[in-house]
Amino acid sequence: MTASSVSLHINETPPVRRELELEDGAVSFLEWKHGRGQPALHFAHANGFNGMTYSRLLSPLAGRFHIRAWDARGHGQTRLPADPSGHRRWTIFRDDLIRMVENFAAEAGGPVLLGGHSMGGTTSLMVAAERPDLVRGLILVDPVMVSRGARLMLQLFRLMGRKGGPLSLAEGAERRRAVFPDRATMAKAYKGRGAFRTWPDEVIADYVEGGTRSRDDGQIELACAPAWEAANFRAQDHDIWADIARISCPLTLIYAGATSTCRAPAPELLGRRDPQATLLRIGRATHFLPMEYPETVRREMLDLDARLSD
Repeated sequence: MTASSVSLHINETPPVRRELELEDGAVSFLEWKHGRGQPALHFAHANGFNGMTYSRLLSPLAGRFHIRAWDARGHGQTRLPADPSGHRRWTIFRDDLIRMVENFAAEAGGPVLLGGHSMGGTTSLMVAAERPDLVRGLILVDPVMVSRGARLMLQLFRLMGRKGGPLSLAEGAERRRAVFPDRATMAKAYKGRGAFRTWPDEVIADYVEGGTRSRDDGQIELACAPAWEAANFRAQDHDIWADIARISCPLTLIYAGATSTCRAPAPELLGRRDPQATLLRIGRATHFLPMEYPETVRREMLDLDARLSD
């Protein structure tokens, strides 16, 4: 099968929200499933986001894949403990995702294609390193690859109580407004600003819908608390470079030409792990390339699936 032979069936059926009960709470996820025998695809979101943020990216693929998109711990509708104190590495997300993918693989009858954006891409790679038996292939969309030098500097800034530098993203997250009168006001506040500058209006609406909860006073608040989002930016004690050296599955990397979090030598090292890998740099894209170039991301998902099916 070639990529060109795979037809993309546009399916506007909304996903179903489901939960996976774990010993410490429940993981909430969106699911698109149409028929039997579809290859399984799980997509993991960026820090501070949620599965619904990517629903317009993923929905057109529902005719081809059985899709799940989770809300990670501390995000969206998932009900797992998320304590920022002592949070130092993303292995907590890796371990959660392993349990999620174990369930998905059992239901799908085989390994799962893992996709993810930013933190979600990094977490998916960590799962592939730890549990290669569960992973059919990887679609990495501008994953976070913090160099060892930058990680050391971040640790030093944290220990010394210094501000700015590598901690600026965390400090910005802590200052985020968490409470709004309603979702329409929140979406309007985000439109055309900051990280949302290049996002289509409908994707902002999905992000707000999937990432908020109602309060007793009638207002709405972010489901991902600013303190948890900030803690995730700081929590870089995991060694992603050691994980890269352990992966063995086919992969595709799509990364941004501007403001990318996938810095050298990550693309070269990933290419060494899979000599047939697609390593696609989109020069005009920012870190938010799934929102800016969804057609490209979908095309590469189909292309990797076609390569795995040959």
